[in-house]
Amino acid sequence: MTLFGKILVMLNLALAVMLAAWSFNLYSNGVDWTDSKSKGTPPVPTGQYAIRAAKLDELWKGVAPTQADWLRERGKLAEEERRLNAERAWYDREIRYVWVGPAKGKGISQVAIAAKDDDRTGVKKGQVQLDPQGFPQMMSIVDPMNVPLQLQSMAEYNEEDKGILSDIDAQIKRNVQQIAESNALTDRIIGDKARGIRGLQQRINDEQAKNAALIAEMKLVEPQLLNTLVEAHSINKRHNQMVKRIEELKKLKVAGK
Repeated sequence: MTLFGKILVMLNLALAVMLAAWSFNLYSNGVDWTDSKSKGTPPVPTGQYAIRAAKLDELWKGVAPTQADWLRERGKLAEEERRLNAERAWYDREIRYVWVGPAKGKGISQVAIAAKDDDRTGVKKGQVQLDPQGFPQMMSIVDPMNVPLQLQSMAEYNEEDKGILSDIDAQIKRNVQQIAESNALTDRIIGDKARGIRGLQQRINDEQAKNAALIAEMKLVEPQLLNTLVEAHSINKRHNQMVKRIEELKKLKVAGK
């Protein structure tokens, strides 16, 4: 046998001894995974499977009441969720009514506040009063004189505001047109030298000046008119005398035909 073969035999022997020691260690210190129990009274589980089975049985005793509590609380949760969905729908409807309406002729309501304790619903004084369905009770909005107010929804007020703003815009346009007409009439009255407009006031002043000049001229002419009338009267009188004298001379056949 060669040296290399001897080495292999020795390695094989050493490995066999190690495996034998490991097997003996497992046998002597091994874990009992069986469901065996002691023979005492009461029997005590000795195998690991029996020990864990006993613990599992002990734990299962608490599952039933815990599961019953869980199912009961789950039912309460489902009821609260159903209640929450109903409240959300109720609040959404009320808020939409305030925003959109239509509330014209009906009015917007407000939440009623309890004036005293209510043992039936558990509502205390100053809290929100509830209706038979458990929702906030609504009441009409009143003024300080306790007179109901017919408030409309936001959309309806916005629509009214649009109409009012449209009327205001139309009125502003009419006012602008009237101001332009008023300025034009003012220019016609007082005139505008820059644009060569001779106003009515200037015309009145000019006519008054003409009238004053005419009156002054009449005052100058009036004495001459009186003298002319006196002279005309004298001339007419003299003419009549001459005509009468001519007639007399004709009768005396002094004057010819």
